[in-house]
Amino acid sequence: MAATGLAGDLQWWREHRGSADPAAMREVLTRLQAWKAQHDQDRAGQPGPFLKMVWDGIFGDDDGAVCDAIAELEAALQRAA
Repeated sequence: MAATGLAGDLQWWREHRGSADPAAMREVLTRLQAWKAQHDQDRAGQPGPFLKMVWDGIFGDDDGAVCDAIAELEAALQRAA
């Protein structure tokens, strides 16, 4: 499975969530967790509450989708174990 960026990883998960290979799920989960960690670090670096609010307005949908996908992937991997 080739890395296709955030949108590609989220799309892959939507398309394969019912029948994904655990190794592929772990690969995508690792990338999504890395995106989330970087996102949180970048958000924390925004000076002041206004720029954090702007950050959330720009990246809030992506952040929500990533959090949902991470939770779903973790649950699916637990079931597969």
